[in-house]
Amino acid sequence: MIALLAALAFALPASTQPAYDWQISSVHITAIEATYMPTAVLFAVDANAGSCGAGTWLKWNGIDADQATAQANNKAVYALLLASKLSGATVKVFGSNSGCLAKFIYSA
Repeated sequence: MIALLAALAFALPASTQPAYDWQISSVHITAIEATYMPTAVLFAVDANAGSCGAGTWLKWNGIDADQATAQANNKAVYALLLASKLSGATVKVFGSNSGCLAKFIYSA
């Protein structure tokens, strides 16, 4: 058993890279683009998001390999963004500089 645990410890990487390049907290949603629904949601925030400047369109692509589930995910994220914009609530967003892609969105 100890040999197995030791083998696993050396086989696993020492540190994992996060699935995102940047994170921003306590930002307000300034715009939402619904034209590409239900395939994708574009939105803008009031702060820089990595190399994506404030007001730049950030893109949310539905999460899931199944198209119907990805579209349902886009609708849920659209609802969160719209509720946050209308109420003035802040969100926390994690994303990738490449394509200004949002990877995780939390209602703050």
